[in-house]
Amino acid sequence: MSLAITQIVDAYVKLDDRRPLEELRVHRRNLVATLQSLEGPFDPASAIKQNQDELVIIEAGIARLG
Repeated sequence: MSLAITQIVDAYVKLDDRRPLEELRVHRRNLVATLQSLEGPFDPASAIKQNQDELVIIEAGIARLG
């Protein structure tokens, strides 16, 4: 998924469109929070890591917009 999110972020940066990037960031943060709150036999560690990695990419894109 990192390649896909990188391409999505790059497209929004190229379009100079900050709003969708901020919405992606909020969405990923909410996903991480939800996954961290899960209890039971499901281990969300890999999903949390993936979303945190994507957050880094999204935040880098927002920083490129200035």
